[in-house]
Amino acid sequence: MQRVDPVSAYPPASSRTIEQWLDPELGSRYSAEFGTRLREIADARAGVTAMWAAFLSLGLSAVLFALVMLAVTARVDATVPWMIAGAAVAGVSVLFLRRVRRWMPRPGRSVANRGPGDLRGGLWAAGAIFAALNVLFAISVLTTGDIGPILLVDLGIVLLLASAFVVPPAIIGRSREMLRRQAAKDPRLLATLERERLTWTPRPGTSMFGPL
Repeated sequence: MQRVDPVSAYPPASSRTIEQWLDPELGSRYSAEFGTRLREIADARAGVTAMWAAFLSLGLSAVLFALVMLAVTARVDATVPWMIAGAAVAGVSVLFLRRVRRWMPRPGRSVANRGPGDLRGGLWAAGAIFAALNVLFAISVLTTGDIGPILLVDLGIVLLLASAFVVPPAIIGRSREMLRRQAAKDPRLLATLERERLTWTPRPGTSMFGPL
């Protein structure tokens, strides 16, 4: 049975192939704020990917920090549990990141992001927090004259800030480029997007299927 597109002032999903909808040149003709189904998919996938990437970074950071502490203090009992916990968090995160590659968010699905929206904003936020904390640490160093503990604390803060403020916005800020690249490399994802194109109908806020 032939598909009949609903009446709309915008081009229907069937007016272009999925490859044409993914074309970056077509996307550049529309403002970045213009809502489309492909952009909705890209933003939702990037939001979930950013969350699990942050957990992965936290897990790896815990392992790295524990290794440094082990080298400095030689206390196995205080560091090995952190290594195990960090490795477990990283392992679970990798599993969920693999699942996100084939995940197709339902229409209207959005992932809230209350942090910086791109890498530059994340670096500024992390840098500002790091600088503010080190102003306080400088007072402690001037008082005690011992910089060793401060360096260890700074390492932990850098790893934490990178996981929370740098990794997620780096992914979210390139959500559309990431979906375009993944679709070009993964035939199964491209086929899923094609099925979405064939079944999609306009909704409030997403009047067009594309562009990306």
